[in-house]
Amino acid sequence: MKNKGRINHSVQEGIFFLLVGAALLGYAVTSYGKAFNKDWNQSPYLFPLMVAAAFMFLAVCLIREGAAEWKKTAEGEGKALDRADAHEARNWRGVGVVLILCALYYGALSFVKLPYVTVGIFAFFFTFSTFEVATWIFLIAMMVYMGVRKPMILALVPLGFTLFLSIAFRTMLNVLLP
Repeated sequence: MKNKGRINHSVQEGIFFLLVGAALLGYAVTSYGKAFNKDWNQSPYLFPLMVAAAFMFLAVCLIREGAAEWKKTAEGEGKALDRADAHEARNWRGVGVVLILCALYYGALSFVKLPYVTVGIFAFFFTFSTFEVATWIFLIAMMVYMGVRKPMILALVPLGFTLFLSIAFRTMLNVLLP
């Protein structure tokens, strides 16, 4: 079998994400050590630490899954690696589209400045700004790219998620959003 000695793509990706998680973990710990605030629950470096732990856990799961598939293929139980190679060529286009959408979203948050608009509904006041508009458009674009075609879902899910994020960060956590 021609792919017998090659490392499975899931294992390669898992190793990459494990290294990214380790780098983020190192950043969080070293930045926390240099910070003035020495309490983890109030430190801004707690979130990168949690993301790093999640990255590393998911990377280990990906490595285990890839190793199991690699073992099955090495034992001759199919041509999973041949299918994975053919599937990988199609996936790079999707990765490129998602990265472009993310770059456009980041650019909109960084460079587009919309005036703040506050809307009062009953006793709640919602403030709409660049973050809400850009997030709503970004989520719609991602959902369309992922294959969602129902107009009601395309309108309400991004709107609900954007409102949830806005209320959670602005009102409950008192965090400024772009």
